[in-house]
Amino acid sequence: MNLLDVVPPLERHIRQYRKAVDTNSSLAGYLADAIQALDHRWVRLYTVTYTAPATYTVDPDIDSGDIRPIVLMASIIYKMGNFSAVRFTDGDFSYDPTTAGTNNNPIRMDIDELKARIPQTRLATGFTAPMRGFGNIYNRENYDWTFLLDLIA
Repeated sequence: MNLLDVVPPLERHIRQYRKAVDTNSSLAGYLADAIQALDHRWVRLYTVTYTAPATYTVDPDIDSGDIRPIVLMASIIYKMGNFSAVRFTDGDFSYDPTTAGTNNNPIRMDIDELKARIPQTRLATGFTAPMRGFGNIYNRENYDWTFLLDLIA
Protein backbone atom coordinates (compact mmCIF):
# COMPACT_ATOMS: atom_id res chain seq x y z
CA MET A 1 0.00 0.00 0.00
CA ASN A 2 1.33 3.40 -0.94
CA LEU A 3 1.07 5.95 1.87
CA LEU A 4 -0.10 8.56 -0.64
CA ASP A 5 -3.48 6.79 -0.36
CA VAL A 6 -3.67 7.83 3.31
CA VAL A 7 -2.62 11.45 2.73
CA PRO A 8 -6.18 12.84 2.05
CA PRO A 9 -7.45 12.07 5.59
CA LEU A 10 -4.30 13.68 7.01
CA GLU A 11 -4.80 16.73 4.79
CA ARG A 12 -8.37 17.10 6.02
CA HIS A 13 -7.22 16.80 9.62
CA ILE A 14 -4.41 19.37 9.45
CA ARG A 15 -6.02 21.62 6.83
CA GLN A 16 -5.65 24.92 8.70
CA TYR A 17 -2.09 24.13 9.87
CA ARG A 18 -0.70 22.85 6.56
CA LYS A 19 2.00 24.96 4.95
CA ALA A 20 2.00 25.66 1.22
CA VAL A 21 5.43 24.08 0.81
CA ASP A 22 4.26 20.70 2.12
CA THR A 23 3.85 18.17 -0.65
CA ASN A 24 1.88 14.95 -0.51
CA SER A 25 5.16 13.04 -0.36
CA SER A 26 6.32 15.00 2.69
CA LEU A 27 2.99 14.29 4.39
CA ALA A 28 3.46 10.61 3.53
CA GLY A 29 6.76 10.86 5.41
CA TYR A 30 4.88 12.03 8.50
CA LEU A 31 2.53 9.06 8.10
CA ALA A 32 5.54 6.72 7.89
CA ASP A 33 6.91 8.25 11.10
CA ALA A 34 3.52 7.76 12.75
CA ILE A 35 3.41 4.08 11.77
CA GLN A 36 6.85 3.55 13.26
CA ALA A 37 5.88 5.43 16.42
CA LEU A 38 2.76 3.32 16.94
CA ASP A 39 4.23 0.01 15.82
CA HIS A 40 4.95 -1.26 19.34
CA ARG A 41 1.28 -0.89 20.35
CA TRP A 42 -0.20 -3.21 17.71
CA VAL A 43 -0.19 -6.94 17.31
CA ARG A 44 0.17 -6.43 13.55
CA LEU A 45 3.57 -5.33 12.35
CA TYR A 46 3.75 -2.85 9.50
CA THR A 47 6.92 -2.53 7.48
CA VAL A 48 7.55 0.88 5.94
CA THR A 49 9.74 0.94 2.85
CA TYR A 50 11.24 4.14 1.47
CA THR A 51 12.02 4.40 -2.23
CA ALA A 52 13.86 7.45 -3.54
CA PRO A 53 13.00 10.22 -4.25
CA ALA A 54 9.96 10.28 -1.92
CA THR A 55 7.79 7.17 -2.03
CA TYR A 56 6.68 5.37 1.11
CA THR A 57 5.01 1.97 0.96
CA VAL A 58 3.61 -0.15 3.77
CA ASP A 59 3.41 -3.90 3.86
CA PRO A 60 0.92 -5.42 4.68
CA ASP A 61 -1.90 -3.04 3.80
CA ILE A 62 -3.03 -0.84 6.66
CA ASP A 63 -6.12 -2.13 8.43
CA SER A 64 -9.06 0.28 8.17
CA GLY A 65 -9.27 0.54 11.96
CA ASP A 66 -5.65 1.69 12.13
CA ILE A 67 -5.95 4.57 9.66
CA ARG A 68 -7.41 7.05 12.14
CA PRO A 69 -4.78 6.43 14.87
CA ILE A 70 -2.04 6.75 12.23
CA VAL A 71 -3.53 10.05 11.02
CA LEU A 72 -3.75 11.33 14.60
CA MET A 73 -0.16 10.38 15.36
CA ALA A 74 1.04 11.96 12.10
CA SER A 75 -0.89 15.10 13.01
CA ILE A 76 0.77 15.21 16.43
CA ILE A 77 4.21 14.77 14.87
CA TYR A 78 3.44 17.42 12.23
CA LYS A 79 2.11 19.97 14.71
CA MET A 80 4.93 19.40 17.19
CA GLY A 81 7.48 19.91 14.43
CA ASN A 82 5.70 22.97 13.04
CA PHE A 83 4.46 24.58 16.22
CA SER A 84 4.72 28.03 14.69
CA ALA A 85 2.01 26.96 12.22
CA VAL A 86 -0.36 26.37 15.11
CA ARG A 87 0.25 29.81 16.62
CA PHE A 88 -1.04 32.87 14.74
CA THR A 89 -1.62 36.57 15.28
CA ASP A 90 -3.43 39.18 13.24
CA GLY A 91 -4.29 42.79 13.99
CA ASP A 92 -7.09 42.13 16.46
CA PHE A 93 -6.79 38.52 17.54
CA SER A 94 -4.00 36.19 18.54
CA TYR A 95 -4.07 32.50 19.33
CA ASP A 96 -1.34 30.61 21.13
CA PRO A 97 -2.20 27.05 22.21
CA THR A 98 0.62 26.98 24.76
CA THR A 99 -1.11 29.68 26.81
CA ALA A 100 -4.66 28.63 25.97
CA GLY A 101 -6.60 26.21 28.09
CA THR A 102 -6.18 22.49 27.59
CA ASN A 103 -9.66 22.20 26.08
CA ASN A 104 -8.78 23.97 22.85
CA ASN A 105 -5.13 22.96 22.45
CA PRO A 106 -5.01 21.19 19.05
CA ILE A 107 -2.14 18.91 19.99
CA ARG A 108 -3.78 17.95 23.30
CA MET A 109 -7.05 17.17 21.50
CA ASP A 110 -5.20 14.84 19.12
CA ILE A 111 -3.41 13.14 22.00
CA ASP A 112 -6.68 12.63 23.91
CA GLU A 113 -8.41 11.13 20.86
CA LEU A 114 -5.42 8.89 20.19
CA LYS A 115 -5.49 7.65 23.79
CA ALA A 116 -9.18 6.84 23.39
CA ARG A 117 -8.56 4.86 20.19
CA ILE A 118 -5.48 2.90 21.24
CA PRO A 119 -5.84 0.57 24.21
CA GLN A 120 -3.60 1.45 27.09
CA THR A 121 -2.13 -1.78 28.41
CA ARG A 122 0.41 -2.32 31.11
CA LEU A 123 3.23 -4.69 30.41
CA ALA A 124 3.45 -5.91 33.99
CA THR A 125 1.84 -5.35 37.33
CA GLY A 126 3.79 -4.84 40.49
CA PHE A 127 3.70 -7.55 43.10
CA THR A 128 5.10 -7.34 46.58
CA ALA A 129 5.48 -10.04 49.15
CA PRO A 130 7.39 -10.32 52.40
CA MET A 131 10.86 -11.78 52.01
CA ARG A 132 10.79 -15.16 53.67
CA GLY A 133 13.39 -15.53 56.36
CA PHE A 134 14.58 -11.92 56.27
CA GLY A 135 13.06 -11.17 59.67
CA ASN A 136 14.84 -14.17 61.17
CA ILE A 137 17.05 -13.40 64.17
CA TYR A 138 19.97 -15.33 62.62
CA ASN A 139 20.23 -12.99 59.59
CA ARG A 140 23.04 -10.46 60.08
CA GLU A 141 20.99 -7.81 58.27
CA ASN A 142 18.26 -8.19 60.86
CA TYR A 143 20.44 -7.76 63.95
CA ASP A 144 19.76 -4.81 66.18
CA TRP A 145 23.24 -3.41 66.77
CA THR A 146 22.06 -0.55 68.96
CA PHE A 147 22.32 -2.62 72.13
CA LEU A 148 26.07 -3.10 71.41
CA LEU A 149 26.53 0.64 71.18
CA ASP A 150 24.95 0.96 74.61
CA LEU A 151 27.40 -1.63 76.02
CA ILE A 152 30.44 0.15 74.55
CA ALA A 153 29.48 3.61 75.76
